[in-house]
Amino acid sequence: MNNNMTDILEQYIMNLFNEATEDHIIIKRSNVAQKFDCVPSQLNYVIKTRFTPEHGFIIESKRGGGGFIRITKITLHKNKDYIDYLIETIDNEILEVDEAMRIAKILLEKEYIDKFDYNHFIDSVEIVTEVHNQFLEHIDDNSAEEMISKTKANLKDLTIRFLTNIKYNKRG
Repeated sequence: MNNNMTDILEQYIMNLFNEATEDHIIIKRSNVAQKFDCVPSQLNYVIKTRFTPEHGFIIESKRGGGGFIRITKITLHKNKDYIDYLIETIDNEILEVDEAMRIAKILLEKEYIDKFDYNHFIDSVEIVTEVHNQFLEHIDDNSAEEMISKTKANLKDLTIRFLTNIKYNKRG
């Protein structure tokens, strides 16, 4: 994936939002691909990695000849709204390690947390993951499946506690 093309496509989409009069934009995959002389999968990659709910966007996609992608910007009025949104989203799904780390990175970039809080959270996730991986080598498949499930539940709990702490420790 050409990193430069990824940035160009992201900037194009952000410009569409800046010019939009509503909280959403609708684009045709094929038109954008043709405009930038790239394959539609490059556009899909940009949308899946840079316009996620964690970044404040909801994606609706319709495939086929009349296909389109609708990107809606989630309007959050206060920082607490965003943290509440993350807590609710995480609480309703299985959380993978890379997702937890990506959320922490976004929180750092958006200045919800400082570098100390970020490092503390990442270290905690890495310790949980390391212990988990050490045990997996020494147990049978059924026990391994159970342990993987419990580790994901613990990771979800750790992340929700982290977000709850941020929510109640921030002013505003």
